Amino acid sequence: MKQTLLCLLFGAFTFVATAQTPQRQIRFHTIGNDSINLPFNSEYYLIEDSCAQITRYCHFKFADKKFFGKFKDVSTADPKLILAEGSYTDDGLKNGLFTTHYLNGNLQASGNFKNDKYDGKWQLFYESGKPELTFEVTNGDCSIIDAWKPDGAKIIDNGNGIYTDDLGSFYWKGKLVNGKPEGTWKLIRTDDITNTPISKEYFKKGKFHDGERGIYDYTDSSHIALVNPSKLPFVTAEKMYISETPCNGVRRRHIVNAQYRDGLSSFSQYISDAVSPYFGKIDLKGIENTIDIDGEISEKGDLINLKSDGTLNDDIARGLILKLKNLPSLHPATADGKPVKQKFTISFKIFGGAYQFRYRFLPIEN
Repeated sequence: MKQTLLCLLFGAFTFVATAQTPQRQIRFHTIGNDSINLPFNSEYYLIEDSCAQITRYCHFKFADKKFFGKFKDVSTADPKLILAEGSYTDDGLKNGLFTTHYLNGNLQASGNFKNDKYDGKWQLFYESGKPELTFEVTNGDCSIIDAWKPDGAKIIDNGNGIYTDDLGSFYWKGKLVNGKPEGTWKLIRTDDITNTPISKEYFKKGKFHDGERGIYDYTDSSHIALVNPSKLPFVTAEKMYISETPCNGVRRRHIVNAQYRDGLSSFSQYISDAVSPYFGKIDLKGIENTIDIDGEISEKGDLINLKSDGTLNDDIARGLILKLKNLPSLHPATADGKPVKQKFTISFKIFGGAYQFRYRFLPIEN
């Protein structure tokens, strides 16, 4: 939830977040005119100080809502553990050396900024302490040097290999040659198992040629940032967003609906192929009705517990259920990456001697 109001209360500043849930107040104390202590959770969202994991000591311009000068983030549980430190210009731009650590104390990243952009050589590490990424920026031009998977397997060696630029809900993926994109790069939704591209860009000899998004083409510049700022969680603090989950609250699960490996249009075709021969044996003339069939998609992706709603055409409904049971398995719905059941409904509308169908995966309660 984003900040909605900033007010002064008893010498301490309070962010007040209002919604349909009870009102929340995020308090932080000021020291002098511009020094301030801010309570963050592990993802650098403002949270009630009673359960903050990170405390930021910094200077803040309330009118512009920008940090300036030096700052230091420390572990609330262990104030001796410095989690991040660096410096902002008077205009709120990151400048100079920045160093960040995980809550377990392991080094997360180290490198320089210049006018809010990466500058020079950077090194990033996984929470385990294993190396994740090395890159270098010269005059605004970024080159990937080396990259590793969490298990330590090297995927980019001296600028060459297949690279993934993680944007959270989306990612760019393509080939690197000498640290630069080459050939076709694709933008894909992170949760899409079909890997259907949303956008594409084309590179030749490390130079951007053109891109396309749907029916729109562009040639002005690439939309790819080889190292997204989200790789450094402390950057989130600059937005001054309030955490969606309150102190001691239950975090919303990340829900992904069931999918079919070749896309839902292919799954629709399977349904059509399964029921068409069955309907072909039935005289539909004079039938004007809708047959609703409800069921579930199991944790293994199979259609289970299919039943009709007790229509006048029970015999037809039973026959359709037998055909639907033979459909190929889907990729099951997931909650925080774990397979869960999802309710499924399909309706067959019979009219004028013909039929049509539509189906839905019903929302999963969070």
